[in-house]
Amino acid sequence: MPEVKTDLVCTGCSLLCDDIIVEVEDGKILHTHHICARGYGRHYQVNFKYRILKPTIKATRENKEISYEEALQEIVSLLKNAKNPFFYGWASATSEAQQKGIQLAQKYSGLIDSASTFTTGSAVQQFIQKEIKVPKLSFIKDNADVLLFWGSNPTASHIRLLSKYALLARGLNTDRGIEDRQAITLDIRRTDMSKFCPNFLIITPGKDKILLESLIQIIQGKSFSEESVANISRKDLYEIAGIIKEAGFGVVFFGNGFVKTDENMGTLFHFLDILNQKGVKFGAIPLDGGYNSVGFNMNLKKQVNLELNADFRKNPPIQNRDLFVTMLKKGKIDLLFVLGSDPISNFPFNLSKLIAKIPIITIDFQQTPTTKISKVVIPTTIPGVESDGTAYRLDFEPITLKKFLNPPNGIHSDDIILFDLLEMS
Repeated sequence: MPEVKTDLVCTGCSLLCDDIIVEVEDGKILHTHHICARGYGRHYQVNFKYRILKPTIKATRENKEISYEEALQEIVSLLKNAKNPFFYGWASATSEAQQKGIQLAQKYSGLIDSASTFTTGSAVQQFIQKEIKVPKLSFIKDNADVLLFWGSNPTASHIRLLSKYALLARGLNTDRGIEDRQAITLDIRRTDMSKFCPNFLIITPGKDKILLESLIQIIQGKSFSEESVANISRKDLYEIAGIIKEAGFGVVFFGNGFVKTDENMGTLFHFLDILNQKGVKFGAIPLDGGYNSVGFNMNLKKQVNLELNADFRKNPPIQNRDLFVTMLKKGKIDLLFVLGSDPISNFPFNLSKLIAKIPIITIDFQQTPTTKISKVVIPTTIPGVESDGTAYRLDFEPITLKKFLNPPNGIHSDDIILFDLLEMS
């Protein structure tokens, strides 16, 4: 008879949906409910044919299976002999693992950075630095009547956002769902958001700042003579500004397409300030894919008072937006410790070639191009499925992850692996 597990949290993305229902029998998942395609893929990785079940070490051209203890000893030896170890990934790791990863980087005077630094990490950094409050998803569901999606496509990245909290959701003051809301999407190409947003406008790449400045100018009632800006006509600009000014409460959901420079973020914060001065309540939320990308920035702030990344070779440690790429191009990284990421797949080929020249340690639950070339690999559990933990949702809200399956024999959670490494160091 299947056992029904309820109120589980999905780690398929940073939305961290907390209403998942799973039917389990004999340690296997039979059925899942309230889950999207990304979440489905995440949960069924339990029985994935490319699941890693044993620690390995690179021996000539092949990977040789070794014991967990031998893998730990090899990693500690590599760390002790490295001059510039770089700890990379972390956006898809629990907060407990992130905290221990920061400690490990500090212990070995290394460097640590999140994969989300290349997406919305720098935006999260500025929210934390400036102490800007991010609106809670529950409040958005109940109150947001204007939604602006800028350089983001939640139909692919955060699939249940529209139905659970945003455009289609029915809340206390938005009980008619989409009929009580107006949505605008600004992107450089047509996406599936066009099916939900009549106001879907294609903008010129790299012109986000000037477009936002034009909207600010119109909202402030200043003279505006341009016939078009960033491929948006004067008529459409005034229509967008009019919708925004009439908002009871509005939200900007921005993605990687918007976070190109710190100038864009500065202009966005100015935009929010202008609206609030005029009595229009508006907030903003970065949309990042890693289920705990926000957590890395939050934990770094708590532990070492930095918000983006850390170079522990300096005392006090410093941060730099281009830390990983700069070190990589200069050939300064002599050991790469990867957890919660697959840099060989994620980076352009010219950078992947440089990464492939470095000895790599990888902690992961599945085979990836990065694990295949790693010096040492230790398998881990799937958080929220086979192990507990904590993660920060995209609205900066801490969420508790609950395990509902036992992991394969000998497989440990990422935070336990890091704890063991700290104990042996």
